[in-house]
Amino acid sequence: MPRIGLWGIVVLPVTGMIGLFHWALGTFHLSPWLIVFQALAEVLLAVAVFYFVFIRGEKKEREKEHHYWDKQLADHKQLLEYLPLAVLFVDRQGTIMHMNNLAREIADIKDNVKNIYQNPHGAEDPLELLKKTLESKQVFQEYDYTCRLVGESKYYRLNTSLIQDEDGQPLGALLTGFNISEQFLLEEQLSQRGKLAMIGELAAGTAHEIRNPLTSVRGLVQILGQRLDKNDSAQEYIKMMLSEIDHINYIIKELLLLARRTSPNLSFISLPALLDDALLLLEGQANSKGIFVYKEYSNELPLVVLDEDQMKQVFINLSTNAIHAMPDGGELVVSAEYVQQEESIVVKFKDTGIGIAKENISRIFHPFFTTRPEGTGLGLPVSYQIVDNHGGKLMVESISGSGSTFIIKIPLVNRENIKAS
Repeated sequence: MPRIGLWGIVVLPVTGMIGLFHWALGTFHLSPWLIVFQALAEVLLAVAVFYFVFIRGEKKEREKEHHYWDKQLADHKQLLEYLPLAVLFVDRQGTIMHMNNLAREIADIKDNVKNIYQNPHGAEDPLELLKKTLESKQVFQEYDYTCRLVGESKYYRLNTSLIQDEDGQPLGALLTGFNISEQFLLEEQLSQRGKLAMIGELAAGTAHEIRNPLTSVRGLVQILGQRLDKNDSAQEYIKMMLSEIDHINYIIKELLLLARRTSPNLSFISLPALLDDALLLLEGQANSKGIFVYKEYSNELPLVVLDEDQMKQVFINLSTNAIHAMPDGGELVVSAEYVQQEESIVVKFKDTGIGIAKENISRIFHPFFTTRPEGTGLGLPVSYQIVDNHGGKLMVESISGSGSTFIIKIPLVNRENIKAS
């Protein structure tokens, strides 16, 4: 016996009822109530036709699409999960058909979210790119995206594309992304080296031309001060001029440090002892501002081959910056640990200060960039240069209003400097 289905069960009897009502009304002139029943039957027929033609048709179309997705992904889901590549498939309605863990991390999709339109996101987030691809068929190629996680930032290159069936009909969209953090940081480091080298060459060529006449000016101002009476009100101006001249000399000295890419004066140094010396110099300044300094490092750390004076200057610069970032008091945590696999020491200066604005993060190592009126903007570039000369890296993690963490990663032995020396 042929299968009638839901169409035959609903539509055919209703159609028969309407025909019967028409025949009965025309033949027997029955009660007007039959006219009401006839109208209801016609409405029921219209609803049934709408359901089968539109809703059920759309449902079958979606089932067909999902069957296509299941068929395409059946043999590849496990492979996609272990690829070092973020993969996110969605259908035409934005329903997530497949997503590996890396894609979930990048797009910050919650566990209970089944559709990308349900997940809150910003204007530059990966899901926004996927939405634009779905809605306006706009495809993104090599879109660089910064994924800010707790305690670190990762950099990804994203791509989107439309997915179509064999007939060219749209089925959904695809987002892929791969990690370019190492490449990005290397490019940043090379760019920073180039900028510092350019500033250094400029400084080396002009520093002596400025310093020589400045020394003469300072001497003449001192002589003028000696000739004036000690109680003369002009003595205040003399002190101010000498102070400003010394400030200029300090800037020239910092600029010359940028110009020096010679090998450091290396020796075996106890890093904990060096940190203790640097923090001791700033203890009074920290106490006066209500800042508590915590040391989280062991005296058992292995010795490091470095230039003691230069690295001490780096520690002082970073600690000073942390103190300035906490005008109302706070905490500075200085930690150091040995990473045996990489034969390196990682030193962190973590404060609870005002943090660094997002738009300034990429500029803080640029010469002369500062947000403090009294700052020179040379402390961090010089520190970067010193760490780089030791074969290390100086990095920062910060959120505006939530403090900053400066990270120094330095090898126990910089073999390049040993060869050079």
